[in-house]
Amino acid sequence: MILERFPQVQQLTASEKLLFDSELWNDLEAHPSEVPVSREIIGELDRHMERFRQHEGEFTTWEAVKDLILGAQA
Repeated sequence: MILERFPQVQQLTASEKLLFDSELWNDLEAHPSEVPVSREIIGELDRHMERFRQHEGEFTTWEAVKDLILGAQA
């Protein structure tokens, strides 16, 4: 397990762990070709995309969801 190899991560506060997590995701996002993707994941993504194409009206955009959430706070 990674935490066993890097025990100092366990010493981080919850806020630091969240920041670390965010930085890890950003690094992965910056190097997408280095992220292994299994055939099962590709198959699942293909199934989701096909469902989206067949039922596009059932889905909401991320922008609409953000507007709904942020609008509720105003």
